[in-house]
Amino acid sequence: MKRNLRILGIDDSPFLRHDETCFLVGVIMRLDFYIEGFVMKQVHVDGNDAQDIIVEMVESRSAQGCNVIMTNGITFGGFNIIDPQALYERLKKPVITITNRSPDMETIKAAISKHLHSQSSIDLIDRLSIEEIQLSPGHLVYMNRAGISAVDARSLVRKTIRQGAVPEPLRMAHLIGRLVKFGYSGKIIPGT
Repeated sequence: MKRNLRILGIDDSPFLRHDETCFLVGVIMRLDFYIEGFVMKQVHVDGNDAQDIIVEMVESRSAQGCNVIMTNGITFGGFNIIDPQALYERLKKPVITITNRSPDMETIKAAISKHLHSQSSIDLIDRLSIEEIQLSPGHLVYMNRAGISAVDARSLVRKTIRQGAVPEPLRMAHLIGRLVKFGYSGKIIPGT
């Protein structure tokens, strides 16, 4: 893999129950951890616009040069769901979704059925192929991929982790999302 390969890492900002929208935060990072830029857009909580918004993000001036799209799961702003395969087919860029917990597909489908009444979203969940990646003893992540081989996707995920089990582009997007929503990004230390 080329050292200057560019990854667009995308995560959503936190949101509260009454919020109508939340932010999608994108971090454009090279494989050597050099950050080249940021892109941010709003999506509707429990809406159906996340996929189109990600396309807008990728096609923006900041992110046009990205080679791979990496997302924190397939749901944003609650149940605003993306289809990694359809995203790959539309953008012709590999898509890797990462979660650090094994997804309970039956629980997800039940929640979609209850809240969204969307058979197409349930069908999408049924089509997903979740792969486990052992990073080190005690550190697992779960991946779905489109447009990239399992070997290359696993290698890319491992190369983007500095410590722990979160790829750096996603970790940065997560921190920026918290900063935008709450005004701080890290842990609050009592007494400071």
